[in-house]
Amino acid sequence: MSKDLTDYHTVDFIAPTLHVTCGQVLMDRQRHMAMVVKRGRTSAHLLRVKSGQLKLTKHSAKELVEEWVDADYAFEPALAKLMELGKQHGITEAARLALEALRKAGREPVQNNLFL
Repeated sequence: MSKDLTDYHTVDFIAPTLHVTCGQVLMDRQRHMAMVVKRGRTSAHLLRVKSGQLKLTKHSAKELVEEWVDADYAFEPALAKLMELGKQHGITEAARLALEALRKAGREPVQNNLFL
């Protein structure tokens, strides 16, 4: 059973853990797409449009579980879409480097389930 996207009042009793991989495509409640570009033990960096510009944002495991869901969007089209958004809206240097690293890797990651 997946998390209800419209229910803002539930309390999760299980501590969230990171179940994401680099290159995984996620979507938030407003249907904004993001891609995981860096994963640590307790946080992940997402490549996404924020404040009108493509940039990296850091999220804790708890924030990922509360605000993001797995997207049914393939790696290659998502990467192309993010590149196009970067051209349209502008891109930070860190985001450009992360996008280039994903493009050079050139392979679709094994998609994990955000909610296990």
